[in-house]
Amino acid sequence: MSQLHLGVFDILTPNQMTQGLWAHPRNESHRYNTLPLWIEIAKLLERGKFDFIFFADSYGYPDNNAELALREAVYAPVADPMLLLSALAASTTHLGFVTTASPTFEQPFANARRFSTLDHLSEGRIGWNVVAAGGTSAAKAFGREDTLGHSERYDQADEFLEASYKLLEGSWQDDAVVRDKEKRLFADASKVHVVRHEGRYFKLEASHACEPSPQRTPVLFQAGSSERGRDFAAKHAEGVFLKAPTQEALRDQVADIRRRAEAHGRDPRDIKIFSGLSAIVGRSREEAQQKEAEYRAYRSREAALLTYANATGIDLDALDPDAPFTGISTERGRSHTERYTRHSGSVQTVRQVADNFADKEFRGIRLVGTPEEIADGMQEWAEATGIDGFNLERYLLTDTLRDFVDMVVPVLQERGLFRREYEESTLRERLFGAGNRRLPDRHPGAAFRNLAETDKAR
Repeated sequence: MSQLHLGVFDILTPNQMTQGLWAHPRNESHRYNTLPLWIEIAKLLERGKFDFIFFADSYGYPDNNAELALREAVYAPVADPMLLLSALAASTTHLGFVTTASPTFEQPFANARRFSTLDHLSEGRIGWNVVAAGGTSAAKAFGREDTLGHSERYDQADEFLEASYKLLEGSWQDDAVVRDKEKRLFADASKVHVVRHEGRYFKLEASHACEPSPQRTPVLFQAGSSERGRDFAAKHAEGVFLKAPTQEALRDQVADIRRRAEAHGRDPRDIKIFSGLSAIVGRSREEAQQKEAEYRAYRSREAALLTYANATGIDLDALDPDAPFTGISTERGRSHTERYTRHSGSVQTVRQVADNFADKEFRGIRLVGTPEEIADGMQEWAEATGIDGFNLERYLLTDTLRDFVDMVVPVLQERGLFRREYEESTLRERLFGAGNRRLPDRHPGAAFRNLAETDKAR
């Protein structure tokens, strides 16, 4: 099998995926809003030769049981990860950085400028996770009653990306910037083109604010596993985050994404697929199991179920615990309902869903054991499902990451499953090979590189 790709999944908030674990005495996540912590983590991951760290993000406020949310730090408070990235890029040389921006709440012009700026400052190490976000609290924070319905949010995201491609790929020609001091010619205006976009959701008229960055378009990631989300990912994404309860379900999702990509005219190899990995590593199996028991002791069931209600709009405690978890309809977080319906392999009761989620929350694959056992499990999942890599999910900051870098990475390297040194310079090249700095020609964004001809036709 090919070498694996490794990322880290995190959020700028005290709790991540085991609600209550922030109170563990060795957990440094209470320092989530301090720069030295994340610089230390970025340097640690670069020592471990990781591909990237991915910061998820969303808007909103704790409008559902605010007392519990704030007492247990249920994704509140939360800081803006985009403001971290230039500092982390300056503290590292190779590590990539991925963060979220949602077409639901952003505007193409400002968003494109932010990502181009980050791509310049990091010398091409930036990725953009495109999320068709929903949620009433986020909508209210922006003066709206609610967001669009699930499917229409993806229509909105499609148009957002079209406008973004025009700015990022087509507005400035490759040779527009001259930088000739003697001629006092910084950029050739004839090679900088105005984007005119007027669609159902967005309207703009402007040339892109930034000159072309090393990658032009940041590496595009997407995490939706609903029917509409997978189709959107297959059309646009270069990195896809998937989770499934079984190897069979994950294998089917991977195959489906690649089939859809081909139907959109893309090369299926132009997509790297990642699954979440929660790894508890010990020098012996007993030590790893002892850590797991220790972490479990800090869990909060009520806080965990609140995260499910916030993500999906479904209060599991309000449903009949013995009723089958079927016929569930929601406009939010469909990935987290389909995990227990179409991808579960059997009909679950509400109690089973609540118990499972309270135990696992949003975690992906869980492995507990020695470094060799963790590496065995990773290899087995990759070979059985066709995924390209894993996103490591924390239990403790920074213990989880340090244990993995110090104990598991060397085993993967010895088996030839992971790089020993960085070679490629940009994030896209690291994922797809040297020389692949730009979107491939078969990607839909490449169709917007001819704005010069479009301007002449007007």
